Amino acid sequence: MLNRPLRSVVLQIEKVKQVADLRSTRTDLMQVLDLYAGGRRNFSHLDFHEAWMPGIAVPGINLSQTNLASANFFGAVLEAACLNGSNLWRANLGEANLVRVSFQRAILIRAFLGRADLSAADLRCSDLRLADISQGRLCQANLQNADLSYTNLSGANLTEADLRGADLRGADLRGADLAGAILEGANLDRALWDQEKLPLAKR
Repeated sequence: MLNRPLRSVVLQIEKVKQVADLRSTRTDLMQVLDLYAGGRRNFSHLDFHEAWMPGIAVPGINLSQTNLASANFFGAVLEAACLNGSNLWRANLGEANLVRVSFQRAILIRAFLGRADLSAADLRCSDLRLADISQGRLCQANLQNADLSYTNLSGANLTEADLRGADLRGADLRGADLAGAILEGANLDRALWDQEKLPLAKR
């Protein structure tokens, strides 16, 4: 039987080998789910591009700096997950639970987030150009300095959202609820909105 110090070294080596195996090839989703079920939460800097994960439930997972381009997360549960700096170009996050998810500096260009719940999500400095967040829930979300140019926000719930310094040029805000939203310094050039609702926002 291995003594305790040697056993500890062996376990550390096995852990390093697991990480190396994950990074050496295109990530195997089943392997990741097994590790998640075993208590691991950090899967940053991996490659999940075009992964098929609709309905997956991995709250609290760390996918920061991960390639998730064109991945399918439709209806997934990612509550309180970390996706800082991740590439979610054209990803499908429709109807997903993204409550309190951190998307700081994430790339969400042309991503689909229709009817997703982004309540209290942190989207500071994220790139959401041409994304579809129609009917999405963004109440109390932090969108400071986010690029939302030409984003579809029609019918979205943006109550008390922080949009200070956000780029909303050409964005579709028709039917959106902006009650209590902060728009100080936001660029609304060519944006579409309901004239009677914008005064409810704080500018």
